Amino acid sequence: MKRRIGSTIVIILAMILAGCGSKTQRPWATLKECEQENTQLLAQIKLLESKNTELTEQVNTLSALDAPARLEALETLKQIRIGKRTGFYDKDDDGVQETLVVYLEPLDTAQDYIKAIGKVKIQLWDLDAPSNKAKPVKWILEPEELHPAWGGTIFAGYYRIKIPLENFSDQKKDYTLTVAFTDYLSGKVLSDQKVITVH
Repeated sequence: MKRRIGSTIVIILAMILAGCGSKTQRPWATLKECEQENTQLLAQIKLLESKNTELTEQVNTLSALDAPARLEALETLKQIRIGKRTGFYDKDDDGVQETLVVYLEPLDTAQDYIKAIGKVKIQLWDLDAPSNKAKPVKWILEPEELHPAWGGTIFAGYYRIKIPLENFSDQKKDYTLTVAFTDYLSGKVLSDQKVITVH
């Protein structure tokens, strides 16, 4: 590596000095310019060598560490929890609860709120339907759709997912809400469920 760099410098200097021999230029002024350029090139080479050394050390360090151990040391997603405020809402005050709002709380290993990146699948099951007709209503949100839904307070963090619905029922009825979150960092699929009611 150093020989190659040295050869490059020699070639560059030879080209510069070749220009110095021109009769239309003043030799001393040109020589001074050549010395300055040479100093700048040497400084750039030292900087590149320093960066190369740092990157080499970083690669060696990472390759020596066990990948699962590195992942375990991170503050990774440990639990997905459906928030207490999750439920059906009447947004336009017309007496019909036409919006399902899901508060999804991702928690890390220390039970702190964490903005985990991943995909979420939401399913709504009708508990009163016969078992042979109990097909869930399903929604899937990709990371780019989930990202803008992040919010919270000083004490909490959550994804607030608003899902427009047609009128599910005009009478009181229970549904089971299930959520499955695929964490894109660890590959884990975490889930939670909650019974919610149309009032």
